[in-house]
Amino acid sequence: MIEAPEPPHHHRAAGIPWFDLTMGLAILCISIASLLTSLQSERSMRALVEQNSRLVSAQSTPLLMLDSGNAGENGKLILSMTISNVGTGPAQIGWFRATDAAGNDFSGGAIEQRVTKLDPKQRVATSQIASTLMRSGDERLVFSWPQPLGNPAALAEWDRVNHARFHLHASACYCSIFNECKITEFGSSHPRPVESCSQN
Repeated sequence: MIEAPEPPHHHRAAGIPWFDLTMGLAILCISIASLLTSLQSERSMRALVEQNSRLVSAQSTPLLMLDSGNAGENGKLILSMTISNVGTGPAQIGWFRATDAAGNDFSGGAIEQRVTKLDPKQRVATSQIASTLMRSGDERLVFSWPQPLGNPAALAEWDRVNHARFHLHASACYCSIFNECKITEFGSSHPRPVESCSQN
């Protein structure tokens, strides 16, 4: 004989009002606690992701510095300007500018042109700065110009550049490997973020 299927069981209230109310409140409290736990867990995970993102960014942030000097070599002064990346990540340099109060260009190429006009025999060492990648710890020569003792006109220009280097307005735009771009004015203020290093 085939037995008929067992009818489904229906859970009914216990019939004790205070017990039924207590059970309902307990279930409601458990549900609320679960919801609050989920929300707290989500906030914690979001904070952890943001913290990791800041940590990765801090470990790959470039920072440019500009320096100049006139140190001597073999009894002859050499005027030089260098740019270095003292940050923790590589810098893709979009552009670099250095001008005096009159608007005269002090980049390596401009210095070389002025020196060549004054004395075609003079040699100025320069390096490409704009549109180059500088790794963390790299230093690059903007220009290096030995003191031209045998040419009065060139020497006068050398002295002018030597004094003007302390009052130049220098700036550069560079981007990190995450394409976070900034413009620096080399110590006069904190680098400010920009969308890109496209020249105006």
